[in-house]
Amino acid sequence: MKLYIKEQEHYRTDAIFFLIGLVLFFPLFAFGLWFGHTGYNRIGQMFACGFQRVTGFPCPGCGGTRAFYYLFRGEFFKSFLYHPAVLYGMGAYLEFMALYLYRNYIRKTNREIQIQYYLYGALFVIVLQWVVKLAFIVARLIHML
Repeated sequence: MKLYIKEQEHYRTDAIFFLIGLVLFFPLFAFGLWFGHTGYNRIGQMFACGFQRVTGFPCPGCGGTRAFYYLFRGEFFKSFLYHPAVLYGMGAYLEFMALYLYRNYIRKTNREIQIQYYLYGALFVIVLQWVVKLAFIVARLIHML
């Protein structure tokens, strides 16, 4: 695994992300299984959104804890409804790890994976779901008038 390319004199971002992904996989997976088994109602309230408590409107991350909980309960549709970025993140993680392994150990190419496209996708999904949630809240408020 090449973390540093001497002739180009820069660190490989994809190699660093791959190592981080390997190191964090088992602790996050174990936490997810524990959290899914323990229950959202017992622990999830510790992660309540301060922004929503103050303003009454959800922040871009609202629903992420519940989506994570339902993901590890195997309820993927509910996870998607609460926060689609959680499923996007899982899919992007799996795709990135598989692509990195393929490129570096099977095909043995030296092309770096462009991490920014994964981040642009995540940003797009987060902003889109936030706008949709706000639109539903505003529509409900208008309907109540």
